[in-house]
Amino acid sequence: MNLPAARPLARSLDPLPGESLGGFLLRLSYRLGVTPHRVATLCGLEARSDSIPQEQLRWLSPSAARTLATATRLAPDEATALTLAELARAYPPLARLRSVETSTGGKAKINWAVNPDSRYCPQCLQGNGSPVQEAFGGAWQLRWHLPVVFACTRHRRLLEHTCPQCAQPLSGRVVSRHTVLSSPHVGGLHPAQCRNQAPDVPRRFHTRATPCGGRLDITKGLALDLPHRDIEQLIGLQAQFNLALAPRQDSRSRSGSTEATYFSDLILTAHLIVLSWPLGASLLPSPALADLVDRYATAPEHFSSSKCFHGTRTAPWDTAQCAAVLLAAATALGDRRLLPLRERVKPLVREVYRQSHSGANKLFGRYDVSTVLLRATAPRLYGRQERAVLRVRPRPYRFRVEEIPPLFPWDWYATHLQPLTEHFPTMTMRVERHLRWAGSLRLAELLSSHHWSRCAVDLGIPPGSARRTMHVLGKQMNPANLWPSFDQAVERAARDLHDQDNRIDYANRRRAMTHWQLSREHWIDLCAPIPGLERRGSEGDPRVGEAIIWSKVNEACYLRSPAMLRPSAISAAQNNVADDAGAIIRRCRGSYRALNQRLKTYAARLAQACDEKRELNFSVRVTRATATPAAQPGLVR
Repeated sequence: MNLPAARPLARSLDPLPGESLGGFLLRLSYRLGVTPHRVATLCGLEARSDSIPQEQLRWLSPSAARTLATATRLAPDEATALTLAELARAYPPLARLRSVETSTGGKAKINWAVNPDSRYCPQCLQGNGSPVQEAFGGAWQLRWHLPVVFACTRHRRLLEHTCPQCAQPLSGRVVSRHTVLSSPHVGGLHPAQCRNQAPDVPRRFHTRATPCGGRLDITKGLALDLPHRDIEQLIGLQAQFNLALAPRQDSRSRSGSTEATYFSDLILTAHLIVLSWPLGASLLPSPALADLVDRYATAPEHFSSSKCFHGTRTAPWDTAQCAAVLLAAATALGDRRLLPLRERVKPLVREVYRQSHSGANKLFGRYDVSTVLLRATAPRLYGRQERAVLRVRPRPYRFRVEEIPPLFPWDWYATHLQPLTEHFPTMTMRVERHLRWAGSLRLAELLSSHHWSRCAVDLGIPPGSARRTMHVLGKQMNPANLWPSFDQAVERAARDLHDQDNRIDYANRRRAMTHWQLSREHWIDLCAPIPGLERRGSEGDPRVGEAIIWSKVNEACYLRSPAMLRPSAISAAQNNVADDAGAIIRRCRGSYRALNQRLKTYAARLAQACDEKRELNFSVRVTRATATPAAQPGLVR
């Protein structure tokens, strides 16, 4: 839009610290004795027939700022300072709005970016007693348009949000649009007088508004019925917010968390509290504050089918209700350390997901919140991360997925994962097996960033086993918050594997042994002449030995060996084969110890043949007569 060239006004005013564009127009029009609409036109601002569009409160183009500065004898940066542009640097919801976005009452309100209605402090509007403020009143502060500004720390009171005379919000609303000022065509009103249409005077089309005219700079009868202790706590919270909103050189707040995410975290947590109410009532220090949130959260407009997306995503227009919601959210966030934060918000998140899983995912996906809060609210952190931002970034390790065994080797397990089991509620061989699976799946995740079901396919593990692993380990590790320790343990194992020079290609071994089978003759030779096992060799199923040998060569579970999964092997006797193989592995005394030693030696020779890409046929008698070789890296002991 081409703005007309502006001439300097006959008289002007210096902006007060923190003053808004609307407040400046009110004071200047009162001094000049003309309407605010006329002043806006003379200053080159966009002014429609019935309004001064409110998007100008958020942002002025460089040309508009220069025109305003020329007309009012201000510097261009002083003109820009009358808008919310500077606060947008510290308040992300405001920064996310496009500068050309005109739906101040729509997206801006829904996303907690701007309050179209201005709150106010009556004592601030009285001024500081200087001649200028005595004549024209104090400043209408820019910050009063932010939903997170609900109190005046100077006068230690909550802000007001309605006129004490007409009881209406101080909004400049024209049909569905918002304006910087109500009744912009009405002149002669003091800047601290209410410009709302008087409720007892009917307004007819094409007639000038009849303003309420109530004084907003009086304090009589405005005391909020809240305990003094609660008021002090809310004032303290506002002081913290003011520090976060203040411009500073570095990008980190005193708590060590980036400013870029604090308010986004706060607003998302406020949504959680309202959507899951009354589960968050314990976060508030008094019943009086809890009642304020209850009135907002249980309002009829919050019970539509689109509850997750509209009603509760707007900031409460009532100042006290908004303050109470933000206090509960700030208490829930605390210092944003992951484990305590997860414990505080877990019941709230569970309830929101119970109401609508897809709605909750969209709710979390629409905010630039911190990774810590996303982790604390994620329904599943490990194995299958639905939120892309939380997925593991591929790490530059030297090893490949093909060099990860399907089952964590025993030496790796003993060094890195076994210490975690001291905190498990129950520990069984099944849990142990799933923990070893999880170690390998996590290693693959570190390389590929895929979820565990996808990693399982790359490791030769059925995807269903990965899902069961998440379920089984979740019962053991979630109550004790062991997942972070699990991550650290697997990363240590990853560094060890990264440093190895001779790594094993387990994918090659699995391919080489796809069609390998243990013959009856070899099974008999392996069992003989061990006392007590002659009958097992002659009458037992050779698939028992085949499954054990395959598991040792491939560092995998014997239950997933080809011997157990071949279609021809599926029979009523298959459970007996699995039971027998498990019994042999578990027994470590007498004859079974000798058999296990032979199977281990046989597996070592077979693994060597796979790695060297030789034929997998050799004499078992030679194996029996050969001393057990030194344990190779990655072989089960």
